[in-house]
Amino acid sequence: MKSVRKSELIEEFRKNTFEVFRIERFTKESIYTKNTYVTNLSAFIFPIKGKAKIEFDDEVFIAEPGKVIHGCKKKNLSFKVLGDEEFEHINIYYIADEYLDPDSYMNSTFEFRTSNYDEILKSLEELIEISSKHKLISKVNLQIQTSLFLRELFTDYNYKKELDEKEFTLKISKFISENYMEEITLSSLSERYGEKSNRISYLFNKHLNIRPIDYLIQCRMAVAYRLLNEGFSVKDVSRKVGYNDEFYFSRLFKKSFGVTPSKLKKG
Repeated sequence: MKSVRKSELIEEFRKNTFEVFRIERFTKESIYTKNTYVTNLSAFIFPIKGKAKIEFDDEVFIAEPGKVIHGCKKKNLSFKVLGDEEFEHINIYYIADEYLDPDSYMNSTFEFRTSNYDEILKSLEELIEISSKHKLISKVNLQIQTSLFLRELFTDYNYKKELDEKEFTLKISKFISENYMEEITLSSLSERYGEKSNRISYLFNKHLNIRPIDYLIQCRMAVAYRLLNEGFSVKDVSRKVGYNDEFYFSRLFKKSFGVTPSKLKKG
C-alpha cells in the first residue's frame, strides 16, 4: 500500500491533467459480494455509512466513514460488505493522464483519513448534482469544482475561513455560468458583490486556478461548441453567447478548440 503525503498529492493533482468521468452514489446490502473484475478508471471512494472490505489485487482496504480510499485502473477489484448494516458510498471516477509515472498517486492504491468529513460529504452532494446534468457547461463546472474539492481534501487548514472564501467564489462562478450571455466585466462583478476587483481575481486564482474573465470565456465557448453542433450559424452563436463581434468570437473559439467555428460546422 502506497504511503500518502498530502503535500505530494496536492502537487500531483495540480500539475497533471485528469478528466472527471462521473460522480455517483452507491448503496450495497449487507450480503453484497462482488466477483473480481478489472478496473478501467481511477477513483476516490468516500464511505458514508457501514463498512466494507475492498481488495485491489493483493491489497486489502477496510472502507468506513472518515476514511478515503483510492483505486486505479488495471487492478483486480473485489468488494464485500461487512456486518449487518448496508454500505453506502460515493465514488469520484476520473481518467488519469496516461503518460504519468506508474508509481504516481493517480496510478496507485492508497487510503487516508481526513477531518471535517461531514463537510466533505456535503461538498460531494453538490458535485453529484452537477454530475447528473449532461450539458457541456455542467461538465466544465464539474471539472473545475472537483479539482477545487480535491485540493481542499488533501489540505489541512483553517476550514471555516477557506469555506467562506470558497462559497463566495463559487457564488460568483455560478452567476457567470448562468448569465454568460450578458456583458460581464470585473468592474460589474465588483459592483454586484461589493468586493474589490483585485480581490475577486485573487479568489478565483486561489480556488479555481483561473481568472474570472477566462472562466466566462470558458463557459461561453462550451455553449458555443454545443450550439454549432446543433446547426446554428456562426453569427447567431456569437450573439447567443455574448459577442457582437463575430470575428473576435471566432478568434476566441479557435484559441479554445484549435479550429475556427466555420470549419467545425463544415466538418
